[in-house]
Amino acid sequence: MIRTLITPENTSISLEVPASFIGKQVEVIAFTLSESVEEDLERDHTLTHYASQNSLSNDWLTDDEDKAWQDL
Repeated sequence: MIRTLITPENTSISLEVPASFIGKQVEVIAFTLSESVEEDLERDHTLTHYASQNSLSNDWLTDDEDKAWQDL
């Protein structure tokens, strides 16, 4: 993973990637530091729900859980 901070001087940004990246999908995300992800998490607590959903489903989606809740 490569992470860097830049201050663009115009509306165009050029990237150079290592040779090992060639032929692979590369995700590029651009946001200003004032658009902090942490600020988004503080405002929107549902993001925590989505982040934990896969992990929690390992416990919830079992035959034992189905049996425990079948009378409700």
